[in-house]
Amino acid sequence: MGHSVESRSAVARRAWLLGFLVAATYAAIQLTAGSQWSLYPDSYRYARAAEQFNGKSRADAHHDALDAFCTTRANAARATARLSPVPGAPVPAGTMTAQQCLARWADAPDITTADPRYQAIFSSRPGYPLLAAPFIRVLGVSRGMWVLGLLTATGGSLLVVGLLRSAGLPPVPAVCGQLVFLATPLAQWSLQALSEGLVTLCVLGTIWGAVLLTRRQPVAGTPLLAVSLAACAVTRYSMALALAALTAAAAVGVWCGMRELRHRWTALLAVLSAVAAAVTAVVMSALALPSATTTLQDTFTKHFARPDVLDPWQRLADLDARYWMYWIGAQAHSPTFLVPTVVAAWVLYRCGRELGWFALAAAVTGGLQVAAHPLVQEADRLGALMWMPTVLGLPLLVVRLRRNGRRLASDDAADALTVGRH
Repeated sequence: MGHSVESRSAVARRAWLLGFLVAATYAAIQLTAGSQWSLYPDSYRYARAAEQFNGKSRADAHHDALDAFCTTRANAARATARLSPVPGAPVPAGTMTAQQCLARWADAPDITTADPRYQAIFSSRPGYPLLAAPFIRVLGVSRGMWVLGLLTATGGSLLVVGLLRSAGLPPVPAVCGQLVFLATPLAQWSLQALSEGLVTLCVLGTIWGAVLLTRRQPVAGTPLLAVSLAACAVTRYSMALALAALTAAAAVGVWCGMRELRHRWTALLAVLSAVAAAVTAVVMSALALPSATTTLQDTFTKHFARPDVLDPWQRLADLDARYWMYWIGAQAHSPTFLVPTVVAAWVLYRCGRELGWFALAAAVTGGLQVAAHPLVQEADRLGALMWMPTVLGLPLLVVRLRRNGRRLASDDAADALTVGRH
């Protein structure tokens, strides 16, 4: 027995060693990204909030966040201009220099709008600015948010390793899942100065906690699930509500569909997730947080620059119908998402056990995000969680192929032995 425990420990160390090696290599590669990384308008607001959490006045926080926003955007524009075959080509049309950007918004309350409804959408989501605050305090806005993005992307990849190991995968397939994660929009958007990285960590933590509970490991699974859903709620409460409700539904699916996992800890998972969804909904109502109707008005009034529309939900239904038809056409033209997702879904269905249910919950959460904001320019970011079945399913294909390879090798060896005897 002692030898078996030691062997398992060695395998675990090998998995984490490989995982950290991949994460370190990925981090080193990101050092070559240069000016391709820049702040988004939402990044400016997160940076401003983080600076205020650090004790700066609203005016000083605005200046620091705006300076980082303008500088990184101008650097990215100049890098694009340098690729022109014509020497001395100007920056792309409509692009401002850093000085022009600063001059335009130096005395403005916000680079988009000062409408209190729009500002409330961001002030009600303090999770990411709170996490970014210490990085910005030590390293400044641009460098601090870049380092945080690098940590959330590499940290997410390591969570994939731990999650897949807990689901029973050997080290190499688990690290293959890490590599798939780093090659998808999940890592791409985790790198940015946006809340997507923290949300991805929360979703992976939720799935990991769910897997641990279904595998009768409540001491580790329960706090991991609770912390992940709580962190998600203060980062993006609407997504936390959907994720908790869908995780509860997935737990019910596991209970009903897998007799060997029909035990009290799976039931506890369903109850905890449902309670988390209910608590999130109650808090949203009690604090009068911006609702789905508010975000729809933001979408259909161009950030409240136009009068409110009378039928936001009907407009959303019409826009969804047009968007998803466009999405189907785009996948038919270039099925870079559809093909690996179908393969991964098949493997999860055949041998994923509970992992398939929880991957599906994450994917549907991402799909709901897109359905709530069916905008082509934002769909890749909002729907990044739709890649979760690919990240968690393709490693199972590696396991299946390795087992088939060993079986074929064993059969060939047996045939050779038989021929030798004759």
